[in-house]
Amino acid sequence: MLKVAYLNKFLTEINPHTSPTRLALYNYLKAFHSPEEELTNDLINEFFYQCLEYSHWYSNRGHFSHELQILLKNFNDFYQNHFDLSQIIFPDQIQIIEVESPRSVEEALSRYIKARYLKEVKFKLFTEQKKWVAFILKDGSGIDVLQFDRKFTIRNGNLEPLRTQLKISFDSSMEIDSQFIHSIEVSPHHLVRFTMKNGLISGVLTRGYMFQKSQDIQNAKLHDVPKLFWPVKRIEQFFVSRGTDPFYCDIVKKLEDITLGFWEKNSESWQNYITILLSQSESALENVYIGDKRLEDLIRKVRHLLVTEKSEPWQQRNQAKPLQRDL
Repeated sequence: MLKVAYLNKFLTEINPHTSPTRLALYNYLKAFHSPEEELTNDLINEFFYQCLEYSHWYSNRGHFSHELQILLKNFNDFYQNHFDLSQIIFPDQIQIIEVESPRSVEEALSRYIKARYLKEVKFKLFTEQKKWVAFILKDGSGIDVLQFDRKFTIRNGNLEPLRTQLKISFDSSMEIDSQFIHSIEVSPHHLVRFTMKNGLISGVLTRGYMFQKSQDIQNAKLHDVPKLFWPVKRIEQFFVSRGTDPFYCDIVKKLEDITLGFWEKNSESWQNYITILLSQSESALENVYIGDKRLEDLIRKVRHLLVTEKSEPWQQRNQAKPLQRDL
């Protein structure tokens, strides 16, 4: 059995930086696959499908395929034909169909989900900015969340999404499942692959068609990784009530405490605290709780308090007045 480490080593020895094609494959393997993982046809095919999401590789898929065929053939020869290339579908053989009608996209996605899971599976599809998110109930044991767009291809005679590996799983407690490796697109052309263990995140964030590593995440709390935190919180909004969302409740309570005067205003630390809280609250409103009137109103009130406070500095208000002599 060949491992991913063997192909990584082969690429290193031929210097992947001398070719964009080699470097893309090298970066992808390093970021998204363990060296001990088995090297399979499906793994290579998934790399191709992910690449064809980018216009650069799609426009150059002829040259891209030719170089990869030579590379993988040389790799296979080096390892005495232990890697079967017969089931690999190279990019120039992959047909991409971009479905224009949102209704047709949803019909195709529904058929794909029913075929991949079970016909009786319970799921919901939501669309936002030409992207689709599928929430799939896992036999009462949690939820799978899959990300799709309007690009499809033909696999084994069936119309299927071009990319099928973008998934994050939640357990029965609606927490990120520690039993799986998760992959999601956090913004256009920015991918994260990560695991959760003991409440801490480890993974890699990449950007662009070269899958360049932009952030290495090691044993971090989710809220300390904003590029991942906000997309995850936005996903959770589809199945977590705001009334029971700890993050939402915490922000609202802190803002309400400020408006009710539960914090001492006559200190510089108060202003710093409010500034940070407002920044966090506005990011939450923009990225997650879009259009939330309660949050909008509290932010407006607290910002007014901060502006008022800055216009009349606490140092000046609390400065001792000079004593007047009796004449």
